[in-house]
Amino acid sequence: MAHEFTQLVVAQRGAACHITINRAAEHNTMSDVVMEELTRALRDAEGMPGVRAIVLTGAGEQTFCAGGKLKPTADGSPFALEPGRFDNPIADMFKAMDRCNLPIIARVNGGAFGGGLGLICACDFAVAVDTAKFGTTEAKVGVFPMMILPVLMRVIPRRRLLEMCFFAHRFSAAEAQTFDIVNEVVAAAELDNAVNAMVDKLSANSPVALRIGRRAFSAVTDLSFADALNLTQAVLPILSQSEDTKEGMKAFAERRAPVWPGR
Repeated sequence: MAHEFTQLVVAQRGAACHITINRAAEHNTMSDVVMEELTRALRDAEGMPGVRAIVLTGAGEQTFCAGGKLKPTADGSPFALEPGRFDNPIADMFKAMDRCNLPIIARVNGGAFGGGLGLICACDFAVAVDTAKFGTTEAKVGVFPMMILPVLMRVIPRRRLLEMCFFAHRFSAAEAQTFDIVNEVVAAAELDNAVNAMVDKLSANSPVALRIGRRAFSAVTDLSFADALNLTQAVLPILSQSEDTKEGMKAFAERRAPVWPGR
């Protein structure tokens, strides 16, 4: 059953489920509610018939996501410890993104800072407008990008990441592309066309292969080389028994485009 959302707009558009952080007036910052709703929205998207990808974006034209909404508590710290709760909401959200069966595209419509940059790195692909600015500027206010480090380290080269975190400087969309944070940089007028083209490329391939492949990709990322090979050699025969694999092999032999059963 689909959930109702107060901080997100969730809509299926063709083969993509579009999830929008709907807080433009607050620069699409991530409150606990936003992160909890994102976690639920990802699960909802997996159950939508015909959906082949998730597109994640922010409302408006200025900001993709300005990070976490930091509000000092009575002792002056922005991070309160809640007895009995170990996982931070952003940790739950990143785990849900990692476990998601669908590829996730970040539609970067504007600036992305702190947790917003982490959100992009937790996605599989990213397309950004050429005017977007990026940064991990937490050190300027006495904290450090702790909660996003695991996802940043999966994407960004080590020395570039050290510069970003320790110098706390902002950088351009063009630089973000050289750091492998985004796949493409386009003019604002071309953003949706570029995202739609990416969805079309994903939709042309087997949904079963992409779903199992995405889970396998996430699973082997942090394994040793030997353990990664053990996992992939176990998963491949399971995938090969799918109707998609049989249709793909048959279509290849018959020199035609496959019609994916999705099973």
